[in-house]
Amino acid sequence: MYSTVCVFVGLLVTCSARRVQSSNGIGEITDAELGLLNLKSAMKDPSLLKETAQLLRSSEGSGELVRMMANPIFQEQAKRLVDTMKGTGVFADFLKLESYAKEEDSSKMLQSVLLALNPVGTARRTGSAHMSALDELIELAESTPGPVQYWDPLKLSEKEFWGQSNDATIGFLRHAEIKHGRVAMAGFVGYCLHENGIRWPFPLSSSLPDYSSFEGLSAPDVWDATPQAARLQILAVIGFFEFWSEWSTSLEADGMVHYMRGGKPGQFPAFNTIVTNPLTPLPLFDPFGFTKDLSEEEKAKKLLREVQNGRLAMIGLFSLISEARVPGAVPALAGLIKPYDGEVMGPFTAADANLPGVSTMLDGVKPLLPYLN
Repeated sequence: MYSTVCVFVGLLVTCSARRVQSSNGIGEITDAELGLLNLKSAMKDPSLLKETAQLLRSSEGSGELVRMMANPIFQEQAKRLVDTMKGTGVFADFLKLESYAKEEDSSKMLQSVLLALNPVGTARRTGSAHMSALDELIELAESTPGPVQYWDPLKLSEKEFWGQSNDATIGFLRHAEIKHGRVAMAGFVGYCLHENGIRWPFPLSSSLPDYSSFEGLSAPDVWDATPQAARLQILAVIGFFEFWSEWSTSLEADGMVHYMRGGKPGQFPAFNTIVTNPLTPLPLFDPFGFTKDLSEEEKAKKLLREVQNGRLAMIGLFSLISEARVPGAVPALAGLIKPYDGEVMGPFTAADANLPGVSTMLDGVKPLLPYLN
């Protein structure tokens, strides 16, 4: 029986197309454990067994199987796995076909197998009928095209920020990524437009009829050159949007739940309260209802594309800013970006010393950023 299980485990580990994801707080799942979970899935998935058979018939598949079975590390993993299952009593029922006759029994069997493999981390996956936020995050990452799938070197997705649950923490992280991605997409486009001399055709304000006061400046310099009153208005509007997106009353009025309480990351509530609805009849996120009739699957695809574009925009925007702040930092952009000697992460400069707290902020940040000295 031991050799039979090892053969199936080794064989099914090579079928990475349908790997069963596992996440726990004590380390990575071993190849033997992963193979056993794949075997369990294959017991009720004929297509996976068919893929396995086709793989075994190929010279590459059979060769990979032989190499894995000959690996002493894998042999030790398989032996330890079988001993664990024997000790927990799962081993006797795992390969019985009747164990998979009913979906309810199948679910209990999966829970027993996971408990045998990882007693500490199983509660997160099997303790409720729905997937945890971490499971969904891993599944989303694995379905994303590209060379890098799930990658979290700092283990932030396993933390519990501010004493909140792990699900709430992941909701915060996902919402922050989407929000920063949206800002970066707008910022990247705006940066490119300014650097290429594309201007708004209408007067900016009564005191700024054209762009003459901004000509020759780098894109970050434009913010510093904008009148103080205009910058304060921009920050006030941003602050209002932040408040509105977090306010429980506005969320409830639009039938939403906070992203740290099970809501959808990236959502923005419409202005549906008694006070705001007459003033803002159109929702800010989708004022013309382009996504109203889309299915949940289509919305998920569009959100995935938005996340991918947002990640690329964040990298692109910071490459432009880095080259402007430190010429030559991005060789591909050398000579193409106007230099900037201000503080790109600070909303105010020494010219705004009349505002309360600005001088203290500027003095306090210098020791942390040596290049400002």
